[in-house]
Amino acid sequence: MRCTDLMRGWIVCLAVILIYSTAYAQKKSGAPEEQEPTAVEQADRFFDMKVPQGFASEAVDEPGILKWKKDSGEIYLVVGNLFTPPGDTLFKALREAADKNKKLEEVRTLQIKGGKALLCKEKAPDDPGRLRAWHLLVITKKKMINLDFSAPAKDFESFIPAFEGAVNSFKLKPSS
Repeated sequence: MRCTDLMRGWIVCLAVILIYSTAYAQKKSGAPEEQEPTAVEQADRFFDMKVPQGFASEAVDEPGILKWKKDSGEIYLVVGNLFTPPGDTLFKALREAADKNKKLEEVRTLQIKGGKALLCKEKAPDDPGRLRAWHLLVITKKKMINLDFSAPAKDFESFIPAFEGAVNSFKLKPSS
C-alpha cells in the first residue's frame, strides 16, 4: 500500500509538470500580449526629459513606471494621478515635510511652466555602499511625477552632471 501511495504521488507531480509546461509553451507561442504604452511612449505624453547619455532603458512591469540605468546609477520615473483638488495645498505640504526632513541637505522649488516642482537632495550616508538619491517631485493639475536619481554614495558624485542635466531638461508640454 505504501508503494501505491508513492506511485500516485509521482504521477500527480508528473501531471502538474506536464500541465505547467504545456500552458507555458502555449502562452509563449500564442499572440503577444498587448502592453499598455509607458508614459514616455504615449503620443499624448505631457512631459519631456532628456535621458542622460549612457543610461539605457530597462523594462518595468508596472504601467506608469520607467527606469534607466548606467553602471550603478539609476533613474526611476513614476507617473500617477492626483486625487486631490488642484491648488497649492499638496505642494505646500510636501515642501514643509521636506524642509523638516533631517536626511535632506537641500530642498529647492524649481520653476516649471504648467506645474510646480520640488527638488530634494539627500545627504551622503555614512556608509559609502548605501544609496544616495535626489528626488524631483512635479505636480500638475491632474498628475504627479516622481523622479528618483540614485547611486551608491561612493559613486554618486560621478553621476551628478548626468542627474543635473536630466533635472534641468525636464519640462511639461503645453496642454492641447
